[in-house]
Amino acid sequence: MNRTLATTVALVLAVTAGGLTAPALAAAPQATAPAAAEAVLPLTVPAGSELLSAGGTGMLTRTGTGSGVVHRWTRHADGVTTTLPAGTHWGSPGTDLVVTQAGTVYTLTDMSGVAEPVVIDTADLGPQAPRYTLRQVVGSTLVMSGQVDGVDRHHLVSVQAGKVVSLAVPLPQGWDSWRDYVTGPGTFAVILRSLDTPSRRLGIVDVTTGEIVESYPLPTSAGIDSVTLTPTHLAWLENPASPGKQLIVVPRGTDQLQPVPLDWPPFTNDTVLRPLGDWMAYTRPGGDTALFPSTLHRVTVRSAKTGESFPLLDHVTSLVPDGDGGLLAVGGTLAQGEGLYRIALDAATGKPAATLVRASGLPTALTVVKETLPPTGTFDFDRAGGTMRAGWTLSRYNAKVSLALTHTASGRTMWVRSPLPRAGVTDFPLGWDGRYEDGLPAYSGAYTWTMRAKPANGIGPAIERTGTFTLTRPYHPHDFDGNGSPDVLSRSENGHLGSYDLKQLWVLPSQQPQQLPIGGGWNTYDRIAAAGDVAGARNDDVVARDRSGVLWFYEGKGTPKAPFAPRTQVGGGWQVYDKLTGGSDLTGDGRADLLATDRSGALWFYRATGDTRAPFAPRKKIGTGWQVYNQLVATGNLAGAAAGDLVARDRDGVLWLYLGKGDGNFTARTRVGGGWQQYQQILGLGDVDGDGLNDIVGEQVLLDPADGTAQTTFLYHPGTAQRTAPFTASRHTGHLWSDEELY
Repeated sequence: MNRTLATTVALVLAVTAGGLTAPALAAAPQATAPAAAEAVLPLTVPAGSELLSAGGTGMLTRTGTGSGVVHRWTRHADGVTTTLPAGTHWGSPGTDLVVTQAGTVYTLTDMSGVAEPVVIDTADLGPQAPRYTLRQVVGSTLVMSGQVDGVDRHHLVSVQAGKVVSLAVPLPQGWDSWRDYVTGPGTFAVILRSLDTPSRRLGIVDVTTGEIVESYPLPTSAGIDSVTLTPTHLAWLENPASPGKQLIVVPRGTDQLQPVPLDWPPFTNDTVLRPLGDWMAYTRPGGDTALFPSTLHRVTVRSAKTGESFPLLDHVTSLVPDGDGGLLAVGGTLAQGEGLYRIALDAATGKPAATLVRASGLPTALTVVKETLPPTGTFDFDRAGGTMRAGWTLSRYNAKVSLALTHTASGRTMWVRSPLPRAGVTDFPLGWDGRYEDGLPAYSGAYTWTMRAKPANGIGPAIERTGTFTLTRPYHPHDFDGNGSPDVLSRSENGHLGSYDLKQLWVLPSQQPQQLPIGGGWNTYDRIAAAGDVAGARNDDVVARDRSGVLWFYEGKGTPKAPFAPRTQVGGGWQVYDKLTGGSDLTGDGRADLLATDRSGALWFYRATGDTRAPFAPRKKIGTGWQVYNQLVATGNLAGAAAGDLVARDRDGVLWLYLGKGDGNFTARTRVGGGWQQYQQILGLGDVDGDGLNDIVGEQVLLDPADGTAQTTFLYHPGTAQRTAPFTASRHTGHLWSDEELY
């Protein structure tokens, strides 16, 4: 450890009207031998502190912004930290001086207690003195700026022989001085601008004499971030428009500019450059809270002589000279965490090395404070209130957190991402509402998941958790792909059968939803009917009649990749029927039954057997006169009677309700209302809106007269469970840009 950091200095701070004073002078620092295995002591300044300056006995730090700024002085030896009086404070790089301003009065306090405070009142310079602005402090000299005869000038203000004096930096005729930079002990740099041409130069000012002792050409447009001097070289960081940020290294006394490209966008400021013997260190402070990765988050050291470079720290909040030829940094490494580090030349290798001086106890890597992982085993969305909850509380807010959930059978992946990082917000909830990104309700079945937190600044590894669960959803009528949402079967002109999810239509009112492909060859059938759960396997089945009158049964599997098992022949002779409908359990045995009307108007009942090889019992005639209707729709239980119900639309557009009695028969019909001829057809899709009551959906097809394209609109009528008024007025559900046959 360096000599000054191991030195104990007695220091008692007292607040006076003039600023900071040390009541008694302390003895000069003495070297002490380090312990053989010296423990790293704790860092006593708050997390997020910015290091402003450091000297032989302590360091000046700042936290907060605006009116909440707090300055502190911390001793190296024992870590004792004292909060300084409210006000404006500056540090003098490489010294123990703290400068405090009160109006035109600047008090320079030696925090080691070795010297008495020095008071500089710029009002003593007389009424003709320019209005000064403090730019920086070099040793015990205030570098100030002001205008003389309309020209920007730098002035060196100090106390000489007990008197406040101001020394103007002499400028070449036709030039002014603009921005200034800390370069190292005893000097500073200014940008010189020609008043007549675009020319600029970088001047090095000797604080003792006020003279510009060196100057170097600068580009006319590039911004300069930081400047430093080594014994043999000058270097600065600049931001040209192209090719991007670069380090410029110049052998002193020459105009031989040697550019070193840096991985950073152009016109990005606040990068710092510090001297370290014949080496230099550069970094952009604030990498710990950055929202993007960059190699400039690291502290990189580079030899001015050979160009050798390598990184030392993963990030810093600040980097300053330490008063003993080295550098102090508040920052961190992935290996040792956050704290105060000293960078100095290693005696054995001659190369810079970083040593942790005081530790904050905080990790540099992104870590988990608390976590809620996705479920294991079986997860039921309905019982969980419709949301799967997961998330992390992390050690930092600048993280990108995501949860990927992949349905094993279909390969569909849903990404849940946290909101953009917000300062101070370290909670990252990842709630999933059970839908994929296109609005489709998620399929039941096995899932794998990966929850990942990636540091937005690119410092350190990502955090990752993985697992599996099985998503289950209760059975819902008209659900063919096992996602708990009613589907509409569609058949194209070429015989391709697919399905559209009604709830996806609902959330995509102006977009064409995804069609789940089922298969081709369905143009061999002249009747297709969604039959409900005929087989009792808690999946909806389908029946289809071919043109020769043979009825075929497709058992539902409830999976998106293979919604139906291979077909089973029910039997022939079904060409006598002009209407087929299924989906209502008419006997209360838990299986959906089938109804058919022949051309004479007789209504026939086919009870489901539960046997997929012979899914229906022999037919039973349960009524006549049904030729007055142009559509029958099995709706499931609408009004709470003994069994599933039926609605029928007559040729005048009047809709009638038949309540199931539980024995395969119906009560006398009840008039629902007129105007139902507006629909091309009516679909019984079960509970559409999730309120526990069965609804019906009307299909309207409109043709665009300009190009003949079709738009199918779905309007659903919510169920009420009331026999006399079983449905409310229609509500819009969604659109399809096609005129496919729907079932």
